Amino acid sequence: MAYCYINKCLTGITLLMLLLVKTSYAAMQQDTASVAPARPGQVSGIVLDEYGNPLQGVKVINKGKNSTLTTGKDGMFAINAIKGDALVFTAANYNARQVTVKNTAKLTVRLIDSYIQAPKTINVLYDTISTSKNVGAISTIYTNQLTSTPATLYTYALPGQLPGLYTQQYSGFAAPQTGVQTVNDFIGAVVQHNNYSANDNTEFGLSLRGQGPITIIDGVQREIASLDPESIESVSVLKDALSNMMLGINSSRGTLLITTKRGQVGTPHISFTAQTGTQQPLGLPNPLPAYQYAYLYNEALQNDGKPALYSSADFNAYRNHTDPLRHPDVNWFKTILRDNSPMTSYKLNVNGGTQVARYSVSLNYLDQAGMFRTASAVPYNTNNDLNRYIINSDLAVNVTKKFTVDLQLFGRIQQSTQPGAGYGNILGALYSTPNNAYPLYNPNNTFGGTTTYTNNLLSQTEFSGYQRTSSNDVLANLDLNYNLSSITPGLSAKAKGNLAFSSQSFLNRSLQNNAYSFNADSSYSAVGSSVAQNNSFSTVSSARYSFAQASVNYDRTFGKSNITGMALYDVRSVVLNYDLSQVTTNRALKAGYNYDGKYFIEAAANSSGYNRYPPGNQYGLFYAGGIGWQMGKEDFIKDNFSWINSWKWRATYGKTGNNNVDNYGYYNFLQTYGPSQGYSYSTGTSKSPVQGYFENTLANPYIRWEKARKLDIGADISLFNNHFNITADYYHDRYYDLLQVRGNSIALLGTSYPYENLGINLYKGAELTLTYQNHIQNFNYFISGNASIQSSKIIFSDEEPYPYPWLRHTGRSTNAIYGYTAIGYFKDAQDAATSATTTGYTAQAGDVKYKDLNGDHIINQFDVSAIGGNRPLVYYGFSAGFNYKGFSLSFLLQGVANRELMFNNSQVNGFAGVGFLGLTYSGQAYNTILGRWTPETAATATAPRLSIGNANNTANSTLYLRKGNYVRLKNAEVGYNLPYEWAHKLRLSGLRIFVNGENLYTLYGYKDFDPEVYGTAYPIQRVINAGVNIKL
Repeated sequence: MAYCYINKCLTGITLLMLLLVKTSYAAMQQDTASVAPARPGQVSGIVLDEYGNPLQGVKVINKGKNSTLTTGKDGMFAINAIKGDALVFTAANYNARQVTVKNTAKLTVRLIDSYIQAPKTINVLYDTISTSKNVGAISTIYTNQLTSTPATLYTYALPGQLPGLYTQQYSGFAAPQTGVQTVNDFIGAVVQHNNYSANDNTEFGLSLRGQGPITIIDGVQREIASLDPESIESVSVLKDALSNMMLGINSSRGTLLITTKRGQVGTPHISFTAQTGTQQPLGLPNPLPAYQYAYLYNEALQNDGKPALYSSADFNAYRNHTDPLRHPDVNWFKTILRDNSPMTSYKLNVNGGTQVARYSVSLNYLDQAGMFRTASAVPYNTNNDLNRYIINSDLAVNVTKKFTVDLQLFGRIQQSTQPGAGYGNILGALYSTPNNAYPLYNPNNTFGGTTTYTNNLLSQTEFSGYQRTSSNDVLANLDLNYNLSSITPGLSAKAKGNLAFSSQSFLNRSLQNNAYSFNADSSYSAVGSSVAQNNSFSTVSSARYSFAQASVNYDRTFGKSNITGMALYDVRSVVLNYDLSQVTTNRALKAGYNYDGKYFIEAAANSSGYNRYPPGNQYGLFYAGGIGWQMGKEDFIKDNFSWINSWKWRATYGKTGNNNVDNYGYYNFLQTYGPSQGYSYSTGTSKSPVQGYFENTLANPYIRWEKARKLDIGADISLFNNHFNITADYYHDRYYDLLQVRGNSIALLGTSYPYENLGINLYKGAELTLTYQNHIQNFNYFISGNASIQSSKIIFSDEEPYPYPWLRHTGRSTNAIYGYTAIGYFKDAQDAATSATTTGYTAQAGDVKYKDLNGDHIINQFDVSAIGGNRPLVYYGFSAGFNYKGFSLSFLLQGVANRELMFNNSQVNGFAGVGFLGLTYSGQAYNTILGRWTPETAATATAPRLSIGNANNTANSTLYLRKGNYVRLKNAEVGYNLPYEWAHKLRLSGLRIFVNGENLYTLYGYKDFDPEVYGTAYPIQRVINAGVNIKL
């Protein structure tokens, strides 16, 4: 606790010192800066940015007199105008401002950043290029589109904003790592492989055109999703072969490119944001009250020909709550879960510098509380809690006019706390424990329990101690840039070095309390076990990363011709725990040419390798090319369609690689051995016991990386004075040599086949983005929408021979869902007796009736087919907003169509197996079973008859196939910027108050569960957040 207070105090002291420095600097500026006096008939003034600094390049227009000028470096202007004239101030990536001249006093005009940015340059892999030169498929969002989502990770802001990037949330809270990253083998404890790498994003799954993208942060591959959004300049997705070619053997998956803010020349830009919010869990099911549960449980028993368990007296006691000890009715969701939980963050960002040295510093503190209740009598926190400190700094120095050194330092300290029983275990028990299982407490204040439920839920939540996972990260980037124009104009050299260390440790201070059953004779029986509080510490994981890169770059213009080139070499080493290092090497060349900004051609090749392939076969050649045509510059467009500002066609094609060999084993080309599971045998005269060893999966000395051939054709269009922008792409990606196991019989071989490069999958689709931005006087507004459609198909899979065509996966979608085809319920005993059923099962009226696909009158594996997931997936986003005289509003709608999911679990079936080996079928039941089949409801039933442990009725089938389509109000924000004149009196550059929210409303066809996060996962959260931003 003292540690936390020290950190908070240091943050406060740092902020105070920066405030004093900035205030002093501003005061000095105020005393020295002045605006040149205007001549008669003129109005003069100065244009400032959000930090109160002069803004260069602002166009100033006198609407009535058609007079125009542009501000210089000092931001000043003097324009012909008289009282009553309307002056319009416009600049790229700023909201327009209209000011009516009231007198001849000097004007001070502040411009606010526009919500959607459209800079002239974009960040690409290891470089920054002009937007006009890009021929790849790249989509980008900027700071304002990230900060309007209140969340712990920047990934929360991505859904619906980047075409081609499909997101699905799996949890509403981080899942801390608690187990060590080792497995036991016959030689001892061996590190886990499978490309494990510390990743703080456990809540979201990201898929870029069907593949999991690689994250590159400031030119270095690292999976860090907890960066402060205010410190991020841009987030881009690189989707085509050419844009990713510098990754070589890892170029198939696409890239999530994160670029943080760097120091800019100018006075210090200081931004401090404080915000706090409340979280509310969504998608929680409605458990049945105890009396209803008991009644329906009796019905299930009677349907199975078993005697009823509950009497009418029991029903009345449950309903009326007259005997809470022996007839409890505990809503466990309300008992152990909070309705709301807080989340707080503080962010400090400083940016500035001179022509010689530039700096940026970002400090961030975040605390997110979980949804579990706590007991005031317990002296420590047992609720979920995520506590994090981050510092990200950068210093760039011009050592000489030609030599620049840039040093970036990143550090993160994070602690994740959870109840001692583990929040995943608690949620699993919560969803399976019925209201009538046991009372909270017995008469003697011991925890209630039964022989089936031996660990009281309240005890697990509030009185089981705690677990804490601590994560520490340190990262250093060093960039060297040297201008070699003295050798030849346009030549330069770059070098980058990176060292990073990451570690996770686990502190276990959990305990377990006894639970007791209150017997009929008022005695007590212990049904659980008591475990004293642990006090153990272990290292969960450690990782060491190093990266070195050198490149020679060329960019020169000869008349109308522009030539670019790059020769690059890099090597990346990763050491996870105490494993052998993973080393990836790239040796690449890239060249480009464009003529008059109209015709573009670009090509790249990369000899790339990985050290865990067979020696002599560790390198492959990957290549890509692209062409572009700026049709908007052709005379037949310029002379006839003045409203077309730009129309560029582009296309890329390439061969890429996917280095995922570690996901399928450890040094697969080497034969390994494991201990026998049988008895030992005696050998020699001493009859010493010997344990045999056997071959593990066969080695594959020919194993290689997976490959792809990727085609992308797109267009970028700007219309109506660049107010309306269109981006469209079509892609056709064929992935081949996918690692799969042969489907042929292995009976003669005697062991399993290894993974081999066999499979072929096809992904294709289209993406469209439309954006319109404009202003009506001081009303600045934007409308933007994007949509993506993606289909996939298994072209080849070495399947075992199937007797029926519907059993084959080849030709189906990679996302296909397989199961039985439900054709209703057996209407009566005769229907059940004469229809196809599962072997050994006697069907009854009300049971699920399945389609007998092969007509053999038996329902078995030969009647399984693709029942869903075959349609192209559609995902989209729509955002809009405005800014008017300081007031701003923005919102984002995000949705998915053609999505299907299998929702077959205890929440729809009821009475799931619990206790030892799940053999006691008395789990919780929910409102969904109220639609069960009965003779009276046969025509309207939405669920089969109630039954206990009925495998026929719980098999995966179309009965449980649900549409996963939804539209969600993902985020919305309302804010107000204090007028500059008021802020200036407070000695501030700007002050903004705002309220924003996340997951505010969802349109979905089913109740009681969320379309993304469902089952026993930590529920998705609705967040309402308020804050203030101060600029100095």
